[in-house]
Amino acid sequence: MAAKADQVPDDLIAMPAAAAARFAGVSQRQLRYWDETELLSPGIKRQLSERNTVRLYTFPELLELRVIASLERLRMPLRRIRKVVQFLRREGHEAPLRELRFAVTGGELFFQRPDGTWAGDRQPDQIVIDATISLPLEHYRAGIRQAAQTVRRRSDAGRIEQHRKVLGHKPVFAGTRIPVAAVVPYLKRGLPVEEILEAFPQLTKADIEAARRHADVA
Repeated sequence: MAAKADQVPDDLIAMPAAAAARFAGVSQRQLRYWDETELLSPGIKRQLSERNTVRLYTFPELLELRVIASLERLRMPLRRIRKVVQFLRREGHEAPLRELRFAVTGGELFFQRPDGTWAGDRQPDQIVIDATISLPLEHYRAGIRQAAQTVRRRSDAGRIEQHRKVLGHKPVFAGTRIPVAAVVPYLKRGLPVEEILEAFPQLTKADIEAARRHADVA
């Protein structure tokens, strides 16, 4: 029997470029471009011959990949993402895409500093006390573990369940470790189902409707 996803050490998780691209919903061409421009490079890169280079994306890069892909789906231009990443690297963050939390609102990219305050990409020195919906990093981490080890059953779609040893008995979407509470803020803001699914690609429209009923959100 295969080990459960939460029993597999993160440092043993790695995906080849093709699988990593499918996981994040991007093309391999995009991955190569991000590598060439030093935005995101695979953790393991070995050139076996002139035409054969092995690229493996380990857990940290898969998390960064998921963040970049989500920001692009929220219509954030890649040049803006790269600008913020470069700025944060100059500030001393070696891996800002997985060290910090990001959010998008009003066409601006925000990042949360270690002291808990938020700043925008247009005015990095401006302090923003409040933030909007931010990218669900913890759920991305759980999603990577699941993608590496399990395949969600079709019968799980639209079902909510609780288990004593899963996330403190909080309601989660069946076959995942995503709590229903993570989706509720999106529903309360009235965001389209398609945008919610971009943030939580493991879920389905049936799951979103189940969350709406569970939280009694009109």
